[in-house]
Amino acid sequence: MKKILISAAILFASIATASADDRERPTTVDKLPANAQQFLSQHFKNLSVAFVVEDPKMVGSEYEVTYTDRTEVDFNPQGEWTSVECKYNAVPASVVPRQISDYVAKSNFPGQHIKKIERNPYTWEIELSGGLEIKFDMNFNVIGYDD
Repeated sequence: MKKILISAAILFASIATASADDRERPTTVDKLPANAQQFLSQHFKNLSVAFVVEDPKMVGSEYEVTYTDRTEVDFNPQGEWTSVECKYNAVPASVVPRQISDYVAKSNFPGQHIKKIERNPYTWEIELSGGLEIKFDMNFNVIGYDD
């Protein structure tokens, strides 16, 4: 019985120590993958970084960069952007694929701008300033709306 308790205590301590390394932690822009740094300097060079968070995963780390105007940019472990959210302004046009910009411009969304864009291997999703979310497939065909 004593061996079981000691083994359980060692196992618990090992798990606690290993999971402590999996917590989000602050970092800096210069610690981001090179392509993430390039993306930020290309599209957000006029903004000031408030903080950068590294979120360790089983394979690599994900990153979240927050600017002083509350714009947030998320990156996957390869340094590819996965989402851009601008709280008070439009997502930079240079980030939005032309097909999505054209769809928003040609549709009935007067006076609205894209405030959030997300991408994953299968879909793109945008949120307009009026709150409407539009989902596209990888060929930029609309596959859904959500308000």
